[in-house]
Amino acid sequence: MPITKEQLSIMKHTKFRAARGMYCGDSPAMQGLVRDGLMKSAGKVAWCPDEYFFLTPKGSAALMEQLAQE
Repeated sequence: MPITKEQLSIMKHTKFRAARGMYCGDSPAMQGLVRDGLMKSAGKVAWCPDEYFFLTPKGSAALMEQLAQE
């Protein structure tokens, strides 16, 4: 499961910049991360139409591995 540049960007944002470690938004790239078990849905909140996602332990490990290779 190669991680695309867009997916890596989503994962970095989630880990290092997103409030409470939650990424808001959905896209084909995000669905790929969910399908591969790297991110998981945290659900929706009443005031926002978009779904929130967080890194799974597997996703955090994959991100750290990617960053170590940079």
